[in-house]
Amino acid sequence: MSPSASPLPWPKAPGSWHPGAWRPAGPPPAADVAPTSAPYIVRLLPGLGTAQVRNVFTGETTATIAPPAGQFFAGITAAGDDRTFVLQAEVGGSMANGPIPVNPTSAAFDEMRLRPDGRLESLSVLGTVPAGTALSGFAVSQDASMLVYYTGAGFETVSLATGTGKHWLPVDHGTAAPLGLSWAGDRTLAFGWGRGNNPNPPGMGIRLLDVAAPGNLLQASRLVVPPGRYCVGRGVCRGNPVITADGSKVLVTRAIQDGSRYTSSVAEYSARTGQLLATPAPPVTSGFPGKVCVALWSSPSGGRVVSFCGPYERYDHGRVSTITIHPPRYGTNLLAFAWVGALAADNSVA
Repeated sequence: MSPSASPLPWPKAPGSWHPGAWRPAGPPPAADVAPTSAPYIVRLLPGLGTAQVRNVFTGETTATIAPPAGQFFAGITAAGDDRTFVLQAEVGGSMANGPIPVNPTSAAFDEMRLRPDGRLESLSVLGTVPAGTALSGFAVSQDASMLVYYTGAGFETVSLATGTGKHWLPVDHGTAAPLGLSWAGDRTLAFGWGRGNNPNPPGMGIRLLDVAAPGNLLQASRLVVPPGRYCVGRGVCRGNPVITADGSKVLVTRAIQDGSRYTSSVAEYSARTGQLLATPAPPVTSGFPGKVCVALWSSPSGGRVVSFCGPYERYDHGRVSTITIHPPRYGTNLLAFAWVGALAADNSVA
């Protein structure tokens, strides 16, 4: 995928946006790059509203970053260059009972850029929107030119270069998964589509949206993987896809229930045909549905993947081995962090 040749004909996006503050991400990595090419992850420190940059391979903290005045960092996502991140912050509200805002009035989106040594280069406010519409899942495109955020009623796509946007409303009483948003390039958005007020809306599963296409959410998107391919058994599903940066593959947690036994793995599907291509994290079976396997990083081509499925595992063109990394954890559970090619703010399996 290459950056857009021309801006989309969208109206001004809701809220207040500052296109002059936006900067594009750096050059994209090679298609089959190794995970060591992207050493930096960013996590939010619980209850503090600050961000911490960590070398995921050494565990070293390279920077702790305070938000702009009046903000409290609440979410994080990564662009495709391992140097550009977008943070979501709560603004306003009461702080009488501690540092965490209560009833914030707005949500801000900030672009953070790192130097090659993992220290802060810049932090800029990209825009703000009413809090009630944006304190949930979001993602930034590979080149950092496009943002998507969940509104509670579908999601809004915003061109950060122009401050224009489009609201994609749910249809047929279905719902988009708030934490299942993932970009390929700056035109293709993967999302999970499932039950809302309708127990069986048409086209459920992992869908790919062409944000430049006309029509509503379902008309402009296509079904890639139906839920029966990755979610067998109610209550154990995790329909939050990760589309590879080149748009060729989709990674998703595959959960199967057989009586009281639950089997989880990471599955890689073709974005063109929906066919199962690989199992980057081999299946793990347990007697309870809490074991979650999740993709943490992938090369742009999807030929190399890092996953968590109990141990940390590296998939390399059909070969699976363990890998030593140091993401944030609480006991046996991962905490949320942002890494290139990952689920970003939804990496938490706690």
